[in-house]
Amino acid sequence: MKKRFFASVAALTAALCLLSACGQAEESPKVMRKDESLSSAANDEASSSEEDKDSSLLSPLLKDTSSTAPDEAVVNPEVEKAVEERTPEYYSLQGYYSFTVNGFDMVYSNEELANCFDKLQQICNESYFPMGFCYKNIETGASIGYNQYNTFMTCSTIKAPYVKSLLTKDIDLDTVIPLNEKWPGDDGTLCTMDYGTEYTAKELIEYTIIESDNTAYQLLCRNFGTDTFNSRQYELGSNFTLGYNGEWIFTYCTPEDMAKDYIDIYEFAEENENGKWLIDLMCNAKLNIQIGKALGSKYRVAQKYGTDCLESAFSDCAIVYADSPFVLCIYTVQTPETEESCQVFKDIALVCDDINSLIASEPVSEENEHEADNETQPENNA
Repeated sequence: MKKRFFASVAALTAALCLLSACGQAEESPKVMRKDESLSSAANDEASSSEEDKDSSLLSPLLKDTSSTAPDEAVVNPEVEKAVEERTPEYYSLQGYYSFTVNGFDMVYSNEELANCFDKLQQICNESYFPMGFCYKNIETGASIGYNQYNTFMTCSTIKAPYVKSLLTKDIDLDTVIPLNEKWPGDDGTLCTMDYGTEYTAKELIEYTIIESDNTAYQLLCRNFGTDTFNSRQYELGSNFTLGYNGEWIFTYCTPEDMAKDYIDIYEFAEENENGKWLIDLMCNAKLNIQIGKALGSKYRVAQKYGTDCLESAFSDCAIVYADSPFVLCIYTVQTPETEESCQVFKDIALVCDDINSLIASEPVSEENEHEADNETQPENNA
């Protein structure tokens, strides 16, 4: 009798546990993996109207472009981010750094900024290879430079400013250009095609920016020249140019000068539809292993990398569409396109993003407010 009683109790307990477990299973939320959420987002996007699809400026060349965002969000745990509506304070950091700092009139935290600068100095100290970079906040003009006046090979970072000069020139993007020469040693798409194959200027621009095809870039330079590009360099106060008849289509530059060109691209895209198209192409560059890899999960990053294995040149220039946009141009002399050589780009990008979040616009004083009011209301001056 006792055995039957205990058996009944055990069975009842097991049943209650089973029911309890089932209830938990029903109530527990579904954990969606990132690839599933991306698939869901893709389905939502696919349901958009055909009119929206037809209005896209991007060509079929982009259809097989994989996502440029990293698998996981990249964060820098070394420095706490500045938050909105913090009280600004005057920049008053002291100490020696091997990089130059300009335009930091007001910041959200001198202490946090000092931590950022210390981290940036550590990166510079540990870089055993030649390196230079230039960071510029587009809105405030705040800048940081390290060997920013040293010259480096432009490699393919020059392609985006050159394409911008063609769009400024308002060339006919439907112009047909035959493949009548190939860049020596090129391994891009066009070098595998037959001579005489025809491309539009629009297609050559896409290959130049998205795939960094040297042959496509050479054909553009030969057919449209470099006079507009060179004239713009003089206007920007930039000290590098290209051969007027395409005699040379790569050259040397300083990070400081190249940053001027990328700010110029940003400003052009703010007011010109073709400029917006160029930004779209730069955001979809197929090689994304440097600045965009570090910040692409947080912001839109329009970039153009450069590499020359024979000269051990490796570089990347980017427009980062943070809340307060900035430009970052980094040039190095090291073995290109390795995990180790990419690391310094990501490290610098993360610290510069933290620094960028600490910059505050100087508030208008009461005296300046009164002067501005007098300008808008002349009767106050009577």
